Amino acid sequence: MSGALRPKQSLVTGTTAPSRARPALTQVRTKWSVNIFKGWGKSGTRDAPSSSKAPHDATSELDDPKKRAAFLERSMHGSVSDNIFQDEIDAAAARPPSSQGPPLPPDQQSPEQKTRENMAMVTDPDPRSRIRWQRKKVIQMVRGNGAVSREERIRATERQLLHKSHFMPTSVKKLVMLSRQIAGKPVDEAISQMQWSKKKMAAEVRYYLEEARDLAIAQRGMGLGKVNGEVLEKPRKIVTREGKWIEVTDPTRMYVAQSWVGRGPWRGKEIDYKGRGRMGVIQHPSTSFTVLLKEEKTRIREHEEREAKKAAKGPWVHLPNRPIHGQRPYYSW
Repeated sequence: MSGALRPKQSLVTGTTAPSRARPALTQVRTKWSVNIFKGWGKSGTRDAPSSSKAPHDATSELDDPKKRAAFLERSMHGSVSDNIFQDEIDAAAARPPSSQGPPLPPDQQSPEQKTRENMAMVTDPDPRSRIRWQRKKVIQMVRGNGAVSREERIRATERQLLHKSHFMPTSVKKLVMLSRQIAGKPVDEAISQMQWSKKKMAAEVRYYLEEARDLAIAQRGMGLGKVNGEVLEKPRKIVTREGKWIEVTDPTRMYVAQSWVGRGPWRGKEIDYKGRGRMGVIQHPSTSFTVLLKEEKTRIREHEEREAKKAAKGPWVHLPNRPIHGQRPYYSW
């Protein structure tokens, strides 16, 4: 606790004075309080009579050892109101010592728990903005009478991940060829293409593909069909947007839905010496690579939508099926 007494001394040049003539030390006490806003908004005591009571000092709250212990217990362990795992914690604490197994060493025991107060700085850094955003979304939902748009339904049922690389030392013309090569392919096949490519930037593209794949699995839960039991019993054949037939066994398999490149800042300039006293400037470019990963569920939905649109269109009629009026033996124009 930072409430220790710290003497505040002044440096004096020259000889040291005797102990009897030593000046009195000024004590500075630094403390923190349970409620730093306690007493705010009250009228000051500058104009008040001397008989009136002085306002309560917030720094005196932690002088009591019981209050300090209660504050520490609330900060580290929380309560049922601010911890969603309080039931599991109480159940684990109520078990007999024999069922809990061997005790952990002191260095591995962590009394601090992930309570809402401890995690608020990270999980909710700006509560006012969050409340305004939630209020706006509730108003939109009430105005729409609970109707869910097509985009919202797709975002709620399908996963995707957008990943962008840093600016690489290459040009747009060179990197765009690799970007077009992997577009529309499954992630594993795209990584294999970059593994055996002779291009210099193929290794960088492969690295960012693997990084995007790992982030999609860890953050979005994509590509876990075999673990969750979502594999189809019978393979399904669909047609992609490019008109290519593919066979889908795992609807959670990831593929490169889109991949594009972007021009970055110039890395530097160089003089291009020419004949007859002339010169030019060579600029060294930098380019970024962006990839959008989706699951095969998206391609299955797109295939079904195209087939449903064709079925709703009906067969093509060569001539309109309606009666002919005003037939004449000669032209009408």
